Amino acid sequence: MLEAKCPNCLSRAEVDDDLSFVECKNCDYHDTYENYIETMRDKAENMANDFQSNWYQRN
Repeated sequence: MLEAKCPNCLSRAEVDDDLSFVECKNCDYHDTYENYIETMRDKAENMANDFQSNWYQRN
């Protein structure tokens, strides 16, 4: 069983052996692996955009 970071509560989530589903027992998050990857990609892009915006505001 692989571990991943839950996109909802940031606890450990589990990825099934077939890389089909991601599940967090802490907050009951459950989604397909493909949707999980898209969600995490979107979160990473938003974090990068926020960082860049804050950087330009400080300089």
